[in-house]
Parts: sequence; structure tokens; C-alpha cells
Amino acid sequence: MGTPDTSLGSYLKDPKRFADMFNQGVFQGEIKILPEELKELDSVSKQSRGGNRARDLVKQYMYEDTKLAILAIENQNNIQYFMPLKNMLYDSDFYNDQRKTISKTHKETKDLKGDEYISSFSKNDKLSPIITLVIYYGDKEWNAPKELHEMLEVSPKLKPFKELIQNYKINLLEVSKIDNLDTYSDDMKVLFGFIKYQKDKEQLQEFISKNKEIFSCVPLETCSTIEAVTNTKEIRKYMEKKENGVINVCQAIEDMKKSSEAIGEKRGEARGKAIGKKQGEKRGEIRLSTLMNHLFEDERINDVKKAINDSKFRKNLYQEYGIK
Repeated sequence: MGTPDTSLGSYLKDPKRFADMFNQGVFQGEIKILPEELKELDSVSKQSRGGNRARDLVKQYMYEDTKLAILAIENQNNIQYFMPLKNMLYDSDFYNDQRKTISKTHKETKDLKGDEYISSFSKNDKLSPIITLVIYYGDKEWNAPKELHEMLEVSPKLKPFKELIQNYKINLLEVSKIDNLDTYSDDMKVLFGFIKYQKDKEQLQEFISKNKEIFSCVPLETCSTIEAVTNTKEIRKYMEKKENGVINVCQAIEDMKKSSEAIGEKRGEARGKAIGKKQGEKRGEIRLSTLMNHLFEDERINDVKKAINDSKFRKNLYQEYGIK
């Protein structure tokens, strides 16, 4: 099993889920992108100074034969404090890749002259816009910069001209702060629900109870992603008992809850016995100490040794002195 980021990346590679992420996370619930309008793209870009840079997920957004945009997803389990800069570099690489492809075509066809020839790029050439969505599914609140300006140290002299400094903002989808999970597809609703409530078992149980229909037949792929992303290892044994490629998560959670309660009760009983034993030993020591003091005060030295070795005799002495 891979890392949470790679597991989520594999899961979101599905065109329906990928489109769902952008329609909900970027376009605020408007259905702008259809799964069939997405085309696979290589996620690796060539950097200008050599080497490669790989993105988590990249697809070409098409309408008929027209390239409308390049869509990218970056999955974040941990808070990334230079995310605006990271996205800017990623996007820059992909813009430059487009530029290089166009320039290569011009060099092959030799159709440019003058300044256009020198640039290998004509005034009519256009690049496809790039939209990047950052999906943060960690359990801490995102407190990192959401735009490049937040990363800059701008001196008082330059603050009046801050707008002249180019900015770069990120599109952030913070799963724990999604208000309405009902707008997402069933698969994403199940996964994001687990992520959102992973630290609050009562809220998770309530969320599952309200959505029994979809949780009663969760695809194995979704359960596998839940296990990897939220580290819910208990769900593994139910995945091994799958029927028709689906899992009844409602039953799995109920069984896990009963198992957890049983373990808690057992641990509670054991702890109670241990505490009781310790308290009993302490009480016994106090009783014996009190008896010894009485015997010494009454100068019953011979009874001291007998009381220590003879429990029946000791019991009679407790009654005699009224020691409880």
C-alpha cells in the first residue's frame, strides 16, 4: 500500500471523481466539467535547468476538439507552508512545456519571420490556462499561506506599491471544513465523511447513521482508500470478507463499536480488580498495624508472633479489639 497522497491520487484519477472535485471544490457546485471531457496528460514536466517535476494528477479539459484548460490536483496530508510558491513553479513548468511544444512546431514548419521567428512564438499563439486544486485532508486546521503575498517580506517603503508585486493564489479545498457533503457523489461523500469526522467517533457514527443507504454498499476501492488515508486499519478484515465487491460499512462500524466496548469493559474489570486488590492490601496492612499497636500497648508480646502466623487467632483478636 502506498502513502496516503498516492492512494488518494489513484482514487481521484477516475474521471467522474476528478470532475466532481473541480465542480465542487473550484466551481462552487456548478457542473462545469463532465467526465467525458477529460483527457489524460503526463504529470511530469521538464524543468528549464534540467530534471523533472511530477504533479499528483493532471488532465486536459476538452470541449470537442478544443483544449479549454489543464486541470491539476495536489493532495496534501500535511500542511505545506510554501504551497503558493510550489503551485506557481508547477504551473510555470506546464506553461513552459506548452510554449516549447508550440515553438518546436514552428521550427519544423519554418512558418515564422522577424520577431516571431526569433521568439519561435507568434502573436496569435495561445496557451491553455492551468487550474490547480489543492486538496488538504489533514486533521489540523490549515494555517499556511494561501497566496504568494503572504510569503513575502514587504518593506514599509514598498507597501504602497504592493499591488505591483505579482501575486499567486491557491485554490484550497480543506476537507474538514466542507459544510455540505451532500453535494458530492456518493463515493466522495463516503470518503470525505470519514476524513472529516475521523477524530470524532460519535460524529462519524451519526454521519453514517444518516446515510445508511450509501454506507451499506461501499465499493472496495473506496474502503481501501479510507483505510489508507484515515489509517482505519480495523476495516481491513471486512474488506477481506467482501461480497460482490462492496462492503457494508454500517455493519463494520457497529461491530467495531461493540468490539471496542467489550475491550473497554474487559480492561475496566481488570483495572478494577487491580485497584481493589491494592486497596485490600493497604486496608489489611492498616488493620494488622493497628492490632500490633494494641498488643504491644497491652504487653501481650507472646500473642504478637501467634497473631502473625495464625489467621484464625488474628481474626479473633480483630473482633476483640473492634478492628474492622
